[in-house]
Amino acid sequence: MIASTRSLILAALPCTCMLAGCAGATTQSGSGTARSTTLTHDELAKTNSNNLYDAIKKLRPEWLTSRGPTSVTDATPSTVDVYMNGSELGGIDYLREVSTLDVSTVRYWDPGQASARFGMGHPSGVIELIRE
Repeated sequence: MIASTRSLILAALPCTCMLAGCAGATTQSGSGTARSTTLTHDELAKTNSNNLYDAIKKLRPEWLTSRGPTSVTDATPSTVDVYMNGSELGGIDYLREVSTLDVSTVRYWDPGQASARFGMGHPSGVIELIRE
């Protein structure tokens, strides 16, 4: 019985490692190319959107999706936090108040990168607005 359990675990290990390796891939469905984590002023202008929320929704809708509840005890879905030039502005609704003409670059930081750059507490990542 112990030998069969050990064999089962050893057989499942390569599959688990392979699935874990695939989970980190950030490719656009069907294209095989990595999605950019940056939007330029020119890309934003081409959307003909009045505010950043609408422009990002057209260009990178995955940046705006909720990751769902962040814990078992808190059922509130989490959304991205918004920063400008390194200072926190607020939540996702703030993007509706910023004109596409007011920023030069918009960058998405995934949760791990956001924690390293802006500190802990960004389970859905950060959208950073850069105004030059």
